Order: sequence, then structure tokens, then C-alpha cells
Amino acid sequence: MKKITILLFSIILSVSCSETSPEDLIDDTPITETVKYTTDVFPIVQSQCLSCHNDNFSSGNNSYSSYSQFRDATENGNVIDRITRSVGDPLLMPQGGQLPQNSINLILQWQTDGYLEN
Repeated sequence: MKKITILLFSIILSVSCSETSPEDLIDDTPITETVKYTTDVFPIVQSQCLSCHNDNFSSGNNSYSSYSQFRDATENGNVIDRITRSVGDPLLMPQGGQLPQNSINLILQWQTDGYLEN
């Protein structure tokens, strides 16, 4: 009976555990709705950019505290270049590591959609 219990436990454990590769974490689902700053992009900016790019501490003289500031930095600055650089590139932003691909895709789609605010 103990052997059956151990065997059963081993089978359940081996079926329930699996490795997750970085590719499994990438969401490349096409964006089908219009992307807007307030609902889609600002949460990314708030969580990933504002700690360094705010009105009180504007790293690189870039503050992204408002829609117009982030739009200008995306449209006329180097936001797209910096967030799409390869991992390991010293100019990649944010400095803590690359944004998730779905966040990059949202920002790129926001650009394509014409930088809509609301």
C-alpha cells in the first residue's frame, strides 16, 4: 500500500510541476482595441518610469509626470529607442530590466493609434 501511495504521489507531483521558459511569459496577443494613455499606457509609466522620471527627480532631464510630457518624449524623444533595446544594453530602460513585451507592444500601439489620451 505504501508503494502505491508513493507511486501515486510521484505521478501527481511530476504532472503538476513544469518548467516555465521566458518565452512562456511573453504575451504577443495582438492588440485589437485602440490604446489610450490614461487607461493603457499611464499604468506602465506609473509603475516603471515615474520613480526616476518625475517632476522632482527628472533623470536625463526627462519628466513623465503628465500625458504631454510622456507623449513629447515618445513622439520627439527617445522613449521607443530606449525601451526596445536589447537586454544588457546600458541604455535600455528601465534600468532594472526590460519591460514585458506586452507593455512595449501597448506603447508602440499607442504611438500607431496617434497618442490618444482618453
